[in-house]
Amino acid sequence: MRGLDGMSVLVTGAGRGIGLAVTERLAEEGAHVAAADLNEPVECAGAKARLSGDVTSEEDVARVFDDAWDALNGVDALVLCAGIHWVGPTHEMRAEDFDRVLAVSARGTFLFCRAALPRMVDRGSGHILTFGSTAAVAGAPGLTAYAAAKGAVLQITRSIAAEYAPLGIRANCLCPGATDTPLLRELMAGRADAQGFRDAHPIGRFAQPAEIAGAAAWLLSEDASFMVGAAVMCDGGFTTV
Repeated sequence: MRGLDGMSVLVTGAGRGIGLAVTERLAEEGAHVAAADLNEPVECAGAKARLSGDVTSEEDVARVFDDAWDALNGVDALVLCAGIHWVGPTHEMRAEDFDRVLAVSARGTFLFCRAALPRMVDRGSGHILTFGSTAAVAGAPGLTAYAAAKGAVLQITRSIAAEYAPLGIRANCLCPGATDTPLLRELMAGRADAQGFRDAHPIGRFAQPAEIAGAAAWLLSEDASFMVGAAVMCDGGFTTV
């Protein structure tokens, strides 16, 4: 895809699932990728740097971004894949469970954007790609905290897009549907309606991580240069019915 060869990209949540697939796809396209995760990624094919840190910690975020900047001689694009969930009835959720889910997705997105934006502004260019979810725009029974967190990510992204597009910075939010990752398998474990959830997708199946990574690569490429502040649904038609 145009513009990815030689691009310097920091990917968070790169240790598994969609984040790992995004790292691998961008590297295949010729991008220079720093892969960051809570636990240092061991198997990120093509990553130029492997970093670790807690996305909810101001100190860790600042360190990870600085280390990525130094390792890649700058960061052209930020891809924020880190996220966790809590599954269960809302009335059984502890406040600390809710806070933790919001902290990883919403606070983590804010902290990394805050770290990246001043340097992108100085350069007059940059790309920020956040990861929302269909839960950001549709009800998600049993996933109240996750839905709230992803809704917050979407609105953070839209606000940043409106504020910084005049300064040459594009921000978009990719909202995957159900994707065959360790996170989804945890969510589906023991659910009697697992097949029904799969059937709720008009395409009749869950996504593969590589399919979501392809959409992410396109959004970062020059082919998507007019995409700003978009909530891009990559969900097999789930939110259309």
